[in-house]
Amino acid sequence: MITVGLDFGTHQTKVCIEEKDGVELKYTFQTFRDANNSPYYTLPSIIGINKDDTLLYGFLPDDFDGEIIRYFKQNTFYRSSQSYQPNAMYHSIWYIAYILFDLEKNYGQEFAIQMGAPSDSSHLEQAKQVATRIIASAYKLVEEVFENDKDFFLSCTYQDLLNFTEIVEYSQQTKEEYGLLVFPEAYACLKPLISHGKIANGMNLMVDIGGGTTDISFFTIENGMPQVYDFFSINKGLNYLTCADEVENNSHDSNVHQSSAINHDRRNAFKQEIGNICKHLINNLQRELRRQTSFHVSRLMDALKNRPIVYCGGGSTFGLLRIPYSDFRDVKLISDSEWDAKSVTEMEVIRSRKLCPILSTAYGLAISTTNDQIKITPFRDIFANLRGMGEEENKRTTYGASFGSAYGGFSYGDDYDAWK
Repeated sequence: MITVGLDFGTHQTKVCIEEKDGVELKYTFQTFRDANNSPYYTLPSIIGINKDDTLLYGFLPDDFDGEIIRYFKQNTFYRSSQSYQPNAMYHSIWYIAYILFDLEKNYGQEFAIQMGAPSDSSHLEQAKQVATRIIASAYKLVEEVFENDKDFFLSCTYQDLLNFTEIVEYSQQTKEEYGLLVFPEAYACLKPLISHGKIANGMNLMVDIGGGTTDISFFTIENGMPQVYDFFSINKGLNYLTCADEVENNSHDSNVHQSSAINHDRRNAFKQEIGNICKHLINNLQRELRRQTSFHVSRLMDALKNRPIVYCGGGSTFGLLRIPYSDFRDVKLISDSEWDAKSVTEMEVIRSRKLCPILSTAYGLAISTTNDQIKITPFRDIFANLRGMGEEENKRTTYGASFGSAYGGFSYGDDYDAWK
């Protein structure tokens, strides 16, 4: 009856818990304490190695003078990262284990984890396997090696942990044994909008700008559910935009506080990469329209005018990064209006701190789902209802007529099913 949405981030990690009481749902966000015992809804994705070789996780003391490890999540999923860490998988396992100790203390073992993974549509299964191995290995440490003794875990040295940690090999049986579901991060951040009917029918783009990656999904809404046609993950986020990936920085604070920290040249390269993805999407749509119908491409472009581009993630809180791309010009920032705010405890605190864009992926991951088999519909099927003899028979007359006249004409806004 408890589902944990685990948004394991490059800069910070967020955890949302869905609890079911009959038909009622309640969502809470796990709080983490800093060195001064102040509560936060985010845990820095940082590991500190003390002088005695023991480890600290998340918040470090102001006077911490040991070694700091960061970007281990990014190094685990993207092996080609410039700052390659040979033990990145171990670091990710220990960090997730640190969180699991508190989850099991609060909820026992009566919860299921739904985790996000950075991936494009062509590498999803590989990303799922990596995420499953991290969580299963962390569970093994918490329950079998340390038997839920967090103090023992924190007293271990780096070498002790290397000796104690067994990296579990992936299998479907392991995944089912631990009740794990893994979703592409580009899909997870859609769920709050879709579950509560907060986005209109039509073609839409979601952009989640995180610490280490930016996840993009192209989707439509069909029968109140998302139909995803493609999603992408680029290995660029706030750490790239602020040049943090090239700086030896022992600061325990990994957050970006000022837009002035964003490098102008890198921002332009970032914009160009997202722009290229959008052009690729549009080109695919145009190609399929030409291939399957006799309609002129200009009618597709009319239908695409000013479609929504919805932003979330920590990077989305900077206005200079929330910009239109191609024909996705209706720029939106996800907020509490896209949430089922009545079911979220401490909503007023979250709203006052403007944390909805940052917590939205964890919230989406916590929304219960029966399986993680995300069906990616081929681009050719977006025009399935416009295929067939109708276009061929009307080929000479439809060119100058209203879009869809082969079927008697329709308004894109009023008759989306015909367009779809």
